[in-house]
Amino acid sequence: MSEHNYKYTDEQLSLSEAANYNLLLQVDPHSFSYAIAHNKKLLAWAENCPLGELANPQELQDVLTANYKQVITGLTSGAFTLVPEALFDNEYSANIARLLDVAETDSVYAQPLDSKNTIIYKVDEAASAAQGVFANETIVYRAKGWITAVANNYPTSTDLYLNIENGTVEILNFTDNKLRFYNLFPYKNHEELAYFSAFVAEELGLSPENLTLVLSGDVNASDKSFTYLAEFFGNVKINDTKVLVLPEQVVPHKILSLAALSLCASSEEN
Repeated sequence: MSEHNYKYTDEQLSLSEAANYNLLLQVDPHSFSYAIAHNKKLLAWAENCPLGELANPQELQDVLTANYKQVITGLTSGAFTLVPEALFDNEYSANIARLLDVAETDSVYAQPLDSKNTIIYKVDEAASAAQGVFANETIVYRAKGWITAVANNYPTSTDLYLNIENGTVEILNFTDNKLRFYNLFPYKNHEELAYFSAFVAEELGLSPENLTLVLSGDVNASDKSFTYLAEFFGNVKINDTKVLVLPEQVVPHKILSLAALSLCASSEEN
């Protein structure tokens, strides 16, 4: 789990008005982060909250017991597989799920990831603790919002998107605005981060010197991870995509994956 714990609360936040707000939750194996949004504006944000708060809120009781308009919960997967939408059949999803080595305590979900792919993924008992706790809740795959945000930003085939959080890097690539590659890798240091980036580039037949790496999450331009990647790839930059109106003190790429869950809300005002 990351050691930092960013936190922000807008002075206009009033939980008595929660019926007009969306609560965004990103649930990891040992912690969760949340954001509260209204009219596409960030009202609150906190990272690395104790997972036990979801089932038994104490310090966050006011936040987690309010009656929100919508709750979008992004769950972290222990394993997943992608199936082209044209080939997906609910009748056989259970058979596909067996390939994920599902334990009795795991929950399995099959959901659209984008317009072309269904994701089948398992979630362990701890990470699925939020399920059924909230009214008006929509469960999605943790990275669905981030993938949607990237797709909406006209990615090219030579863009490799990395989201770095809690010792895991998610890597994403599109061709002709269609998802070509998505996977995630646990890593321990900047050398391993560079290795997995180079590995994906090689698998995709892309030359590192012609690639642009676009980074979001727990990373900064001054980090060793950033400078080390810049030694091997043609261009490395921070993702400046905004999906919510943010205050000056909140850096867009730090909150991108969580804030992008707002894109998974209903077509009503989010």
